[in-house]
Amino acid sequence: MTETPQYLAPHSVAPSFTLCVRLMLTAILLAYDPPAQPLRGDSVARSLGSLVEACVQGLVADAVLVGAPERGFGRIADDAGCALVETSRPDEGLAQALTLARHDDVLLMLAGYAVERGFIDEVQDNFAYGDHKRPLVLRAAPNSLLTRVAPQLAAPVGIIARRSDLRGAASSDLARLTKKMAGVDLTTRARRIF
Repeated sequence: MTETPQYLAPHSVAPSFTLCVRLMLTAILLAYDPPAQPLRGDSVARSLGSLVEACVQGLVADAVLVGAPERGFGRIADDAGCALVETSRPDEGLAQALTLARHDDVLLMLAGYAVERGFIDEVQDNFAYGDHKRPLVLRAAPNSLLTRVAPQLAAPVGIIARRSDLRGAASSDLARLTKKMAGVDLTTRARRIF
């Protein structure tokens, strides 16, 4: 005669799980023309599109597009379902976008760049197991021999930080922000969209 296995009643064993706080970000995309070349509308749309998987995975909850009023980013913002801030001054635009942000953690990123694969996992792991008090810096993918040899010399194109810290820094210049806030570099990069 075979003995049927005994199953534990749900109340007999209480598994010990640590509750994990789920990180949700507001993405703020700064769409101001870099000195070298003007941003194209499709580049801005593709930057937002690179964050779709992060939205599906629950990392990015909402987005704000910030740009100059004469650029006409209204349609892109409508199509992407994100808020729009139009002002010719980037610092003022960032300040307005921070008031619209629905979450305390913010991904501030330059338009014209797309996050690479692995970004979502690295950010979530960093917040789960790392020092989540320090900002995370997203740098451009290597585009020269120097940045291939020393990736930390690549230009910062994004930063993940607390909304209050970004307000206190009062600057939309990512190079200045990363130095002032002493962020930690992510290993994943953002590639330039041409």
